[in-house]
Amino acid sequence: MAIVILYGQAITDGIAKGDLAELQRLHDQAEAHLREYGDIPALLALLKVEIAKLERGR
Repeated sequence: MAIVILYGQAITDGIAKGDLAELQRLHDQAEAHLREYGDIPALLALLKVEIAKLERGR
């Protein structure tokens, strides 16, 4: 199995192709990414909140 770097374009390209096997591989890779790294968008939101708090405190 080829390693695909998960980013929006890889996923939208996979959807556009309509290849079930490719979509399933992308799904599995996305799930593995979440297990390994967690919910990056949620963590980024927390970082933004903490940065804003610290910037206000200057």
